[in-house]
Amino acid sequence: MGGSRWVQKMRKPLHGQRKQKLTLTISPEGVELLEAQAKMLGISKSEILERVARNQVSSPSEQQMMGEYLTI
Repeated sequence: MGGSRWVQKMRKPLHGQRKQKLTLTISPEGVELLEAQAKMLGISKSEILERVARNQVSSPSEQQMMGEYLTI
């Protein structure tokens, strides 16, 4: 029985729920800002949107950064 097997580990979903796909349309500049923000915070673009939707922006600096780039 040679060869390797890939074992996929399932992470526990953040926020206690499985994610649902969503299609958004934003400007190219908006995409760049979202990507830069995600990189700066060390989180995914999806997590940024999740936090904004849940009003869960944690630190004052994160609130300031999010406010500068994302407005609802």
